[in-house]
Amino acid sequence: MNGDRSRRECEALVAGLDLPEPFDLAELCRRLGEQRGRSIVLMSHDMVIGGLCGTWMGTATADYVFYEQDTSRLHQQHIVCHEIGHILRRHEPGKVLSSDLARLIAPTVERSDVRRVLGRDCYDDHEEFEAEFIATLILRRVGRLPLRESPTATDPAASDVIARISQSLSRGQR
Repeated sequence: MNGDRSRRECEALVAGLDLPEPFDLAELCRRLGEQRGRSIVLMSHDMVIGGLCGTWMGTATADYVFYEQDTSRLHQQHIVCHEIGHILRRHEPGKVLSSDLARLIAPTVERSDVRRVLGRDCYDDHEEFEAEFIATLILRRVGRLPLRESPTATDPAASDVIARISQSLSRGQR
């Protein structure tokens, strides 16, 4: 797929999302699940397995998003939004995790119910770019990330003022 076209599609997808205010991941997942007719279940987990930060596991009835529990809240939000990006773009699994690994991550999910497990530890393909882009767009839209790199100044006092102004302006971008 053309990169510009893909970007525009991702931007349109995120622009069309009904993002909760104040932003809440559980509420976003509830809304998306309702729209799609498939719940999205968030589960924090120790993701040291294979270097993954997040994993999406689809069953016949629900999508499970596992995310690293031992990281910052912003990083957790980015991980979950990344997985949501895969779900919304209807990406197919690229790297299928073994059923043993799936059982370790989600021991209560029946092996026969698991339709797909998508885990990533590298970001070098088109679908990974799309998921990362969607995560970034969502978090920018809700004011969690700046719209662009803040300018810097050599004077520390000026840098502080610039950072505060940038942060204030970013909050208004919803």
